[in-house]
Amino acid sequence: MGSTPSKNNSPAWTRTVMFSQKYYTDGLLTVSKGFSKINNNTIVRTRTGNAVTDGAKWSRPFRRGKHVFEIVFPRQMRGKHASVGIGLKKAAVVSESNQTLVGSDEHSWGVDLVTKEVCHNKRRLGRFPGMLTNFPDRFYMYVDMDIGSLLFGQEDKFFGAALTDEQLIGSVVYPMVSATQTGAAITVVYRGKGKPIEGPLRKKRK
Repeated sequence: MGSTPSKNNSPAWTRTVMFSQKYYTDGLLTVSKGFSKINNNTIVRTRTGNAVTDGAKWSRPFRRGKHVFEIVFPRQMRGKHASVGIGLKKAAVVSESNQTLVGSDEHSWGVDLVTKEVCHNKRRLGRFPGMLTNFPDRFYMYVDMDIGSLLFGQEDKFFGAALTDEQLIGSVVYPMVSATQTGAAITVVYRGKGKPIEGPLRKKRK
């Protein structure tokens, strides 16, 4: 296991995304009791207090391919811990403590948006690339199941790869989010499958 951050260019597939109509009904499905669903894509933490960490899991699992998710999670709503990432079917969606839920057990891999720590199986694997001071309110999470990698970025900036784990290759994973702050609103939207390409994105005109 190791991280492979990039400070310059994002992989081409993150910018050549294809969307299929069969994904329109997808959304955050497995949700802990501390969250209320506003719609398929948005949840709000209604539990009072921050002693418990609440999480949610995407409806459709992914085993192959490259996938792009847009996440809106305002910084003022993140509290002490807020995490995003991926998890297996057995990954926990609630914890009786205030913690980085995604990555807290052997069934999930995640990044704490507050501390920028990369986590898996109760271990801190390191911090996200130092070039990133804070995760913005809106960002992209890229899931590359072909090599078992979790990456992040914005429209005009690539943050890098948080982790690459060969154990993920062939696994069936679900995107996940978690929050500890009352009133935290999180929106996750599937933007489509990244299409690998070779050469420049656009051919130069002669």
